[in-house]
Amino acid sequence: MWQLFVENLQWMGWNLFLAAIPMLISLVVFRYDFWKQPSIWFIPLVFGVLVYFFFLPNGPYVITDVIHLVRQIKDYRYFHLSDWDIVVVLIPQFMAFIFIGFSFYVIGFQRMIHLLYQFRWPVWVIWIIKVAVAFVMAVGVFLGRFYRFNTWDIIGNSDKIIMSTIKEFTNFSFIMFVIVDSLVIFFGFEILSIFYKSLFKPLFAKGSEDDESGIKNVISD
Repeated sequence: MWQLFVENLQWMGWNLFLAAIPMLISLVVFRYDFWKQPSIWFIPLVFGVLVYFFFLPNGPYVITDVIHLVRQIKDYRYFHLSDWDIVVVLIPQFMAFIFIGFSFYVIGFQRMIHLLYQFRWPVWVIWIIKVAVAFVMAVGVFLGRFYRFNTWDIIGNSDKIIMSTIKEFTNFSFIMFVIVDSLVIFFGFEILSIFYKSLFKPLFAKGSEDDESGIKNVISD
């Protein structure tokens, strides 16, 4: 059991590292002071935003890693797992892993949303961005899970990524996956945002409010 637990920690640690990268980038590139008068910072900021979006799907991607839990439970005889091992150790390990990984996505994306509110973007535009980003993230998760593309393939294999995406839009399974995953990402983001706002009120923005929900919208600088 503990050998499997440690083996899980190894690949989980790598996936969490990738999921944490956009969150860490967001702490820098989505500061209001930098965008208020970008001047010489404009090109580095744009580059930072691009890198941020390239790595951002790694957060929602951890949700699909639940497939490893299913496989390990199915193969529990091979791994010498008892029902107690599965309920007390294996399932909590995956739950913690998915929660932390998706939280990195929520915090990082909230930084961007907060910046848009600081610049007084219309609420309806921000909601469209939320929906669009959830959709793009779902497509990215699909390409990573089923085509095994990595973030850095955007540079070396961008043509394959584009062609694979175009081809999959004729695939019903792809369309259903993207729809379901988009909904999970969108509502998961909204629910966890409310959770973190209530848990860490002092860390959130002073004045940015969503006119539709009346809830403060993101982590302040």
